[in-house]
Amino acid sequence: MKRSKSLDVLMECLARLPGIGPKTSERLAYYLLRVPNREALALATAIEEAVHSVRVCSTCFNLDEVDPCRVCADDERDRGVILVVEDPRDVTPFMDTGFTGLFHVLQGRLSSIEGIGPDDLTIGALVSRSDPGVVREVCLATNPDLEGEATASLVAERLKKKGVKVTRLARGLPAGSTIGQVSRSILSDAVEGRRPL
Repeated sequence: MKRSKSLDVLMECLARLPGIGPKTSERLAYYLLRVPNREALALATAIEEAVHSVRVCSTCFNLDEVDPCRVCADDERDRGVILVVEDPRDVTPFMDTGFTGLFHVLQGRLSSIEGIGPDDLTIGALVSRSDPGVVREVCLATNPDLEGEATASLVAERLKKKGVKVTRLARGLPAGSTIGQVSRSILSDAVEGRRPL
């Protein structure tokens, strides 16, 4: 017996999510159709509200409901230090460590396999906002893997032309891991032990 068209469409949409293959999308689709309608519709409403209300900060490229984001707008933060991360998801773990500077989200990292080059990242905006008269240090907190290291090298090269001090997180981060996988204490040690690049 052939499935309904709407179920097939739901499965196709779920399968487009990262890390979700055909089997998982099928399982999720059938799950959503089994739960009470209010629960499934609450998910749909949450997605719709997030899509309409969350935006990219025009300064640091983090995600928030206001622009500039609450971090950039916070006058209590140290404006002389910018921590550069690959993805908006990487901001929260550093906020949890007590980091008090500003952030810059690259919106990805160099990847020849995925066709992501320097122009696809927010490197130009980072260089523009890294005025040596205001910014004392830019700390590169890209993931400690091949793509993250290549991205950090390129960003460092462009920032050094401006005369800004560029540092990299200490090697407290295990090679091959991502920022989201490590504990708060490891991140704290990495921030504290950052070194010149």
